[in-house]
Amino acid sequence: MNSEISPNQVIPSTTEVASMQEVSVNTVVAVKKRNHKPNNKAIDFQLDIDAGAKRIKCRLNGVYKSFNAEAKEIKSEVPLRNDGCFGYRKKNYVVGAAIDRVNGAMIMSSQDNKLTHLDVWILGAITHYRKFLKTAVESRRRKTQPVQINLWLRVVTLSSPQRKELDRMLKQIADFTWEDVEFKVTVKACQFIDEGEGAALEVVNLYEHDHFHLLDLGGGTITFTTYNWDGDELATVGKTPVSGGGMTSIINRIFKSLTRTDRGAIQAENSDIQEALELSALTEVGQWRVPLRSSGKVKDIAAEVEGAMSEWVSGNYAIQKLFDTISQRLAKGEHLYCTGGGFAIGVVADWILKYLKNEVDNANIVILNNPQDVNLAGLKWLENKVD
Repeated sequence: MNSEISPNQVIPSTTEVASMQEVSVNTVVAVKKRNHKPNNKAIDFQLDIDAGAKRIKCRLNGVYKSFNAEAKEIKSEVPLRNDGCFGYRKKNYVVGAAIDRVNGAMIMSSQDNKLTHLDVWILGAITHYRKFLKTAVESRRRKTQPVQINLWLRVVTLSSPQRKELDRMLKQIADFTWEDVEFKVTVKACQFIDEGEGAALEVVNLYEHDHFHLLDLGGGTITFTTYNWDGDELATVGKTPVSGGGMTSIINRIFKSLTRTDRGAIQAENSDIQEALELSALTEVGQWRVPLRSSGKVKDIAAEVEGAMSEWVSGNYAIQKLFDTISQRLAKGEHLYCTGGGFAIGVVADWILKYLKNEVDNANIVILNNPQDVNLAGLKWLENKVD
C-alpha cells in the first residue's frame, strides 16, 4: 500500500488536529444530550376498587366514589368533560352515567363481567377522578410525553382469579388516553382483598368484638361470614355466599309483582324501582311508604315490596336456610352486623331484621353506618392499624 504523501495534500497542524478532535467530541456529547429525554415524573395513584354487580365502588388516594356498573364500547369519539370516558387498546369506552349520551355495545358487571372486564372497571374508576387527572396533566414537565402513573391496586372481591389471568389484565392497562392526553400506567402492586374485610375491620375498631358475624346484601349476592379477631388480624371462620340472592333478585321480584297487580298501567324499569326503594320512608303511623312515579302519578308500592321480599326468601331455599342459621346464632346471643347496599334501603333492611329477629329476644343486630360504602371505606383501618 502506498503511504506517501501527495504533493497537493495539506497536512493540518497539531493545533488544528486537536481542535478538530475537540469539536468531534463536543458534537457527540451534544447529540447524546439531545437524545436523552427523561420521562415525566411518575405520580402515585393508590386505588381500591370493588366491582359489584350493580355499582362500582372505588377509593383513589383516599377519595371515595361510586357509579353504575355499566359501560359501553363505542365506535365514535368519547364525550369530553364526562366522567368515565377513555380510549384503550384502540377502542373507546364510556363507563358509568355517561353511557346515556352514547350508542355502543353494553358491558354490564352483573352479566359475569366483574372480573373478565376488570381492566375496563379500573380505568373507568380512574377516569372518574377528573381533578386528579387534570393535576397530573398540568404537572408534566415535557408536554409531548405521556403522563406517568404508578398504580398501587387493591381489588375487593369474593373471587380468586388465576394469577396468569390477573397478570394478563394488568399488562393490558399499560396505556390509555383521557381528554386526548396519553397516559402510561405501571402497576407497582396488586392485592386481592376479601369482600367483607373493610366492614369487618369497621366492626373490630368501633365495637371491639373478637368473634362476630357479617351479613352483606350486595347487588348480586348475599353473603354471611363469621370472623375471629386475635388482636392483630382477622381470620375468616366461615363464609356462605348465595349467588343471585342480592338486590337485583329482589328488584326483579318487585317488578314481577307490579306486572300482575291490576292497578292500571304501571310503567317502570328496574332503575325506577331502585329509586323508589331508596325513597322509602316510615309514615307517622309506622307504615312504610315506597313512592314510585309512573305516568305522571305517584303510586305507593309498599305492599308489592313486602310480598316480593316474602317470595325472595320462600322461593330460594339457600336464603331461607341461611336466615334460619343466622336466627339460631342470634338466639345464642352472638353478634350480627349488616352491610352492603341493600341495608342502606330502609324498607328492605327493616323487613330482613324483623324476619331474623322473629321470636328472638334481645337480638344483637347492628346495621353499620353507610352500609353501601363501608366494605371499601373500612379499608382505611389497614393504613391505621389497631394497636
